[in-house]
Amino acid sequence: MPQKAVAQTDTIPAQGKRWFKKFNTYVDSLKSRRYRDSVLFKLSRHNDPPPSTDDSSMIRSEQGFLPHTGKTIRRIYYRRVKVFGPRNINDTTFTTSMQLIHLANRLHFDSEEWLIRQSLFFRERDTVNAYEFADNERYLRNRPFIQDARILMVVTPFSDSVDVMVVTKDVFEYGLDLREASTTAVAAKVFNNNLFGAGQGLMFGFRWNNAFARPWGTEARYTKYNILGTFVDAAVGYTNLNTQLPLDSNVYEGSYYLQVERPLYRNSAKFAGGFSLSRNYSINIYGQPDSIFRDYAYKVLDVWTGYSFLNRFRNDGESENKANLAILGRYFNLKFDKNPSQPAFIKDPIYNNRHYYLGQLLLFKQDFFKTHQFFGFGRTEDIPYGYRMGLSAGWENWMDRKRFYTGLEGEKYWHTRLNGLLSIGGGISSFWQKNISEDMVISAKAAYYSRLMRFWKGAFRLFVNIDYLGNPNNYFYKPLDINMERGIWGYRDTKVSGFHRINLRSEGVYYSPWKIYGFKFNLFASVQASQVSFKNNYLLENPVYTGYGLGVRIRNENLQLNTFKLGAYYYPDAPPGQRNVYFEITTVVDFRFDIFAMRAPSFLQFR
Repeated sequence: MPQKAVAQTDTIPAQGKRWFKKFNTYVDSLKSRRYRDSVLFKLSRHNDPPPSTDDSSMIRSEQGFLPHTGKTIRRIYYRRVKVFGPRNINDTTFTTSMQLIHLANRLHFDSEEWLIRQSLFFRERDTVNAYEFADNERYLRNRPFIQDARILMVVTPFSDSVDVMVVTKDVFEYGLDLREASTTAVAAKVFNNNLFGAGQGLMFGFRWNNAFARPWGTEARYTKYNILGTFVDAAVGYTNLNTQLPLDSNVYEGSYYLQVERPLYRNSAKFAGGFSLSRNYSINIYGQPDSIFRDYAYKVLDVWTGYSFLNRFRNDGESENKANLAILGRYFNLKFDKNPSQPAFIKDPIYNNRHYYLGQLLLFKQDFFKTHQFFGFGRTEDIPYGYRMGLSAGWENWMDRKRFYTGLEGEKYWHTRLNGLLSIGGGISSFWQKNISEDMVISAKAAYYSRLMRFWKGAFRLFVNIDYLGNPNNYFYKPLDINMERGIWGYRDTKVSGFHRINLRSEGVYYSPWKIYGFKFNLFASVQASQVSFKNNYLLENPVYTGYGLGVRIRNENLQLNTFKLGAYYYPDAPPGQRNVYFEITTVVDFRFDIFAMRAPSFLQFR
């Protein structure tokens, strides 16, 4: 009997249909809550600090390098830890088959090896200098595109040499800052702080507000870090969003600017300096009539330089027990192209030309500790200790009034026996007109940061600071207020002001163990008190204004996002115009100690 023919199936499956089926299965799996949460959890694992036997410890930055001082550097190796995945910079064993994690890491350009090499203070065949290595690790860690950095000594078979491993972990290069969002106003900026992994930043921002006469506004900035290995940073940009520091309150400004700076990137460096150029102008954002709107434009040139001619760090890697001595100079010129036409502002010092020359003799001795959970959420933080004292003198011409200036200021940090940090600072300055003192400023401040204490599976630290600012013979200077960071946080546009002010603030921070998709939670409770010579020239006879606050700060240190803050404040003795209760939902910039001992000399601030 004839057999019935049967069609043979292809031994190779149809790839197109099978790929489509896999894709549908993958999409369905993403809908699974368990799978989605596990992906986000693994994606957000990031720079948790390595375990420590003493969670309150502060380690001297150079401590790990001292045993290798004087050894020859044979080779330098580089390892770049992926942004997403490893729990911390020391995690060398992390592997994953999660495609979403690989995709997220591919969206990020790791810092190029040549960029890290340009940022090193040493080369192969140099000898190990413990203080130089500590400075270099700190410099890398404080680049805006690097989350953490380690310089590791690799033992070789030869007792007189070592290999060096430079380990870096980037911050995710893309960032978003949503400043405002409502049905009538939106303001945001997007940025990339390490474009193509080449140490360059690009930012674009916009604002739309239906209540403004000019609803739309934009800003843009380009930044290049460490140009050609010179440790010079430069930025150029424009803004019409009032993001540069405006001249006065109740004004709205735009600006075109160029900024160049070379910091004292290591303690043994000799030169530091910088300059900025800008053209600034007022914008009638509120649609005010010509009789009210302050129509003005001005240019600013600001140049400074410094040279450290006595240095305690020797070429052989040893450090002497003496201070560095430096001389600094600054020239500042603010010139109006157009002044406000209103009679009230014609003789106002703020809206008139000003230029000054300022010199400073600076004595400083600065070292650092490494720790964590200070102002951050777990990242490695560099805490200064030591002192700096500056003696300043200069000449100012403001409204064609020439005045001589003298000033003395200083600050000292101590690492206490209880593993805390204490700082005390102060200063006194005055302008002189025909041997008569004007605009004298007296400043005093103290701050204490407690040790880190284990508490409820998390950690706790207490911050306390007090400051006094006074001006007994004002001429150009305007009264002090107690609004926001200048007095009571949450006070806005209060009329309480005077020429003497004292502030007391205390805040307890609980670094919780909670983490959701990499976002960590720091709870805080604060007490604030402020007193200003408002009703009586004798400061202590004036009312004391107080505030009490509770809240939480939320941050993922793996991402280029500002810290998210929610707070509630109560003011039992609020002045007229200020509510007794204030709720806050905002973002705040990450705070860090200033690691550069030499900076542009300035007048003792009165604001």
